[in-house]
Amino acid sequence: ESIQVLIEMGERRKAGDLRALIAAGCLAQRYQDEILTEIPEVDAIVGTTAIDKIVDALNNVLNGNSHNELKSIHEKPVTGKKRIVTTGGHFAYLKIAEGCDKHCTYCIIPKVRGRFRSVPMEDLLTEAKSLAAQGVKELILVAQETTLYGKDLYGKKCLAELLHKLCEIEDLYWIRILYCYPEEIDDELIAAIRDEEKIVPYLDLPIQHASDTILKRMGRRTSNEDLRRIIGKLRSEIPDIALRTSLITGLPGEGEEEFQELCQFLREMRLERVGAFAFSPEEGTAAAEMEFVDNDIALKRAESIEMLQSGIMDDYNASFIGKDLEILVDGFDEEQEQFYGRTYA
Repeated sequence: ESIQVLIEMGERRKAGDLRALIAAGCLAQRYQDEILTEIPEVDAIVGTTAIDKIVDALNNVLNGNSHNELKSIHEKPVTGKKRIVTTGGHFAYLKIAEGCDKHCTYCIIPKVRGRFRSVPMEDLLTEAKSLAAQGVKELILVAQETTLYGKDLYGKKCLAELLHKLCEIEDLYWIRILYCYPEEIDDELIAAIRDEEKIVPYLDLPIQHASDTILKRMGRRTSNEDLRRIIGKLRSEIPDIALRTSLITGLPGEGEEEFQELCQFLREMRLERVGAFAFSPEEGTAAAEMEFVDNDIALKRAESIEMLQSGIMDDYNASFIGKDLEILVDGFDEEQEQFYGRTYA
């Protein structure tokens, strides 16, 4: 789809409808040489962490200097720049780290985004205060792996410490944490989520699967038993927590037995939010070289997960009937003449 859009934009560039055509992000960085060869109308390429170079690239193109390739992966993620909040103003994402060192067999992120690099805490606090001053009420912490925050800079995991300091920002109302690898969740982080009123009892755990056979093939660091223990502890310490995960069906080695093991895990764990995706072999990863499930079977299994999960989520949603809940208003529906929004979950 991305290539198709580039081709279409290339035709418009050739016709003179566009003054410049710049490709940015993962695909452009990874396939830079191919893009510049096959779609010569592309004037410049800006890599995933070279966002601070976009103005230089644009100026170079407008001054007639085409093919100014920028694909550098900076040692330190770009911070301290004034941001345009594109999420509506009432919530915003705060990227606390870049890259990943996990090297799961199906994932290309370490090759595209580089090694794990935390953003210094003082930079994050400055940015968070600036966002709060602009009217942001919900701050959503993101990274390829949030739970390892600070280990590279400070020699220890500092996510809990960062959370406590963010909670001191008066104008922030909700703080939400995404992409927590289960094996890195410790007592200090659980206590922070439990004890700080501003941190919503919601956690995103990208577990991907629940069969020991598949987890091992994926290069994951948890087992079925580990996942059950971690989820049990989270629910014990934070009884109203909503847990979200993403799953992949059709991974190398997934037979009917392994798939049913995943389904049984979902029936028993009853996670509140689940997304299911069919395995897509990514060029350059170990899993792409393995024998994997037929795509049609993988898609049908993903649909089965969605149907199974739909019933679980219906029951969860029904549990809120008759309760008063705080809502973060996302907007107003003109047709329905109603406000709509989100709970903490």
